[in-house]
Amino acid sequence: MKDRLKSIQRSLYKHRLGIMLTLIGTLVAALIVALIPTAISFEQGAVVGETTPFVGGQVPGSATTRTPYPSTTAIVNPTFPPPSEGLLPGQQLWKNNVSSYLFGTNDSEDYSSDNFDTDPHHIIQSSLKTAGLTLMRMFIFHYSLVDGHRVTLGTNPQIQLNTNPHEFDTPGPVATNVTPNGGYELETRLQAIENSGMQCLIVLPDIITDPANPKDPFPTHKIYTDFSTGKVETDLEFAEKVVAYAGNRCNLYEIGNEPDLDGYTDSGAVIPHMNIQTYLNRWVEFVTALRKINPHAKFIGPATYNDQGNDCYYSGTPPVPGAQPGDCYMQLFLRGAKQAGVLPDAVSFHWYPCGSATDGFNGKGTCGAKQAQSFASVTQEVKGWVKADTGYAIPVGITEWNFDSGANSLGDNGSFMSQFTTAALNAMISAGLNFACQFDAQAYGEYGYLDMFNLSDNDQPKPQFTAIANMIKQFK
Repeated sequence: MKDRLKSIQRSLYKHRLGIMLTLIGTLVAALIVALIPTAISFEQGAVVGETTPFVGGQVPGSATTRTPYPSTTAIVNPTFPPPSEGLLPGQQLWKNNVSSYLFGTNDSEDYSSDNFDTDPHHIIQSSLKTAGLTLMRMFIFHYSLVDGHRVTLGTNPQIQLNTNPHEFDTPGPVATNVTPNGGYELETRLQAIENSGMQCLIVLPDIITDPANPKDPFPTHKIYTDFSTGKVETDLEFAEKVVAYAGNRCNLYEIGNEPDLDGYTDSGAVIPHMNIQTYLNRWVEFVTALRKINPHAKFIGPATYNDQGNDCYYSGTPPVPGAQPGDCYMQLFLRGAKQAGVLPDAVSFHWYPCGSATDGFNGKGTCGAKQAQSFASVTQEVKGWVKADTGYAIPVGITEWNFDSGANSLGDNGSFMSQFTTAALNAMISAGLNFACQFDAQAYGEYGYLDMFNLSDNDQPKPQFTAIANMIKQFK
């Protein structure tokens, strides 16, 4: 959660015309120049070579093959069509034009083997399905936050990336909190979403490494070497495998998670966050590569920690062309993505309005109706920036929300959680928010205080879940 930045450089290849060219020859040469793609690098500001074009595509319901896609840090300026201003894949409009995707939740790193994916008491998935929750934002880390192992994929890929028959099932099944009896983590998570009758939104939090930047800064990661290539697998290559494996089972992807916040090692050492130039470079690189694998997929960013994000620009050299004093990460991303020709299909941020909250609905605390209403004001603010900075009414979503982002025991106060949740959702509806994902379903989030199911009571639904279910009944 921090400030904003951008930087785009472009270079147009020119051909020197000979003196004896005819008028027709001159016009043809000028046309060739206009059609040569422009390369962009947000990090180095350098022009580099083009990437290999994609060959092939996905046939729904079948596995297909495409030629390997060599990824580079600097990306040829793509010519993608403008983003759709309509519904996202699987989204519906309910009564009063309320978006069905407002009623989503999160499946994050699981710190207990009793979670949404394992559902040992057979309550969580069926409850979500019966209530009609619609969208599950699923974290697929390259390396587990629990022990650093490389996350496993599965044996049922929808798209084959190359001729290697084991590119998805290696490394093999492991016992984890997602797969306590052994199994593949991505496949298990996808099946859990499908069992719940929900649509899938995969967030790819790890976007640091690519072939040009292979060094992983996290010492706890058990770096995986792809046996078929003999090379260390980068975050980009892992993301390509995730998208290929999922195919049309998942058509929504969020690139990064709070890239404007620093990371920390287990020893407390700081891993500096991505500045906006680096994030823009990764955004262009990842979206370009992943769209070639699944042309049906929609891509979402920048997933800032709040509405404006960090790294605000006030003076000096603008981080991206056109940046204005006061622009932060969100607006810098919007400006930069437009200039790069890779606009998001949807724009995302996170909102937890009540740090160190106390119950304000009883007239005494710091978190009450006013703070719940803030979901409307931040939605309207970001929607305004999106339209002004991109020229399009791109869908806007809050992909993590709750009252407080910390381990606050107020999360166990049923009266407070019911009132806050209902007021927050009404505020989102009033502002025309397009999608939202409560944090979280059940992953022992913030020691269970943010979970919608009670880990200490055999996964019985908590009041926040009931409040969301009641709102769905009102509008579906």
